[in-house]
Amino acid sequence: MSLNSNPSVDVMNTCADMILANAIEDMADDEGISISEARQRLITSDAYQCLYDFNSRLWMEGPDYFRDFYKKCEANKIH
Repeated sequence: MSLNSNPSVDVMNTCADMILANAIEDMADDEGISISEARQRLITSDAYQCLYDFNSRLWMEGPDYFRDFYKKCEANKIH
C-alpha cells in the first residue's frame, strides 16, 4: 500500500470541517459568545472562503492557525 501525497477532496473537506468546528467552539469559549454567533462570524468571513479554497492549503493547518488567520483578515477589512 502506498501513501497518496494528493489527498482527495473528501479528505480536504473533512479536515476543513474539523478545523471549522474546533475554531467555532474555541471562539465561543474565548470570547464568551454563543456557538451560533461564533459560527455566523466565521462562516461569513473571508477566512472561511480561504479554508474551503483547497489551493490555499489552509485546510492543512489547525484551528488556532485558522482563528489567527481569521483575526488578521478581519483586522484588514475596511469598516
